[in-house]
Amino acid sequence: MATVKKIAFYAILIVVFIIFTDCMIKVGLRNTYRTISGKIDVTSPEIIMSEVKTTDVNGYAKGNIKNNSDKDIDRIYIKLDLYSKRDVNLGTEYLEINNLKIGKEQEFEIKYRYSNVNHYKITIIDSKTLLKQELLNNNI
Repeated sequence: MATVKKIAFYAILIVVFIIFTDCMIKVGLRNTYRTISGKIDVTSPEIIMSEVKTTDVNGYAKGNIKNNSDKDIDRIYIKLDLYSKRDVNLGTEYLEINNLKIGKEQEFEIKYRYSNVNHYKITIIDSKTLLKQELLNNNI
């Protein structure tokens, strides 16, 4: 009789484990990355986004920047603004680009940690503009 109880206990334990893992997989799948769309307000240098993906808690943006101007690029910033469905600015991320020669291309990736991101906007700013924005936001 003790052997039957042990077998029943282990069978119940296996069923509970299967149900638990099934629930955890479903929760995990809800948090997978999804592609979002956006707007690029830049013509020079040329920015091409290869993928911008988000989850419920974070995301990333990958792309290429190509210097299609007539001078070398030294110290500019890619500005990634992230918005909710209702166009509320959730946050901004910056990526510094240095020493990009004429006609050269460079890959970049920007990671962020914002919730409920629906779309994005990309612009280019220089270091003076960034400093002014930081001063206005009292971040310095």
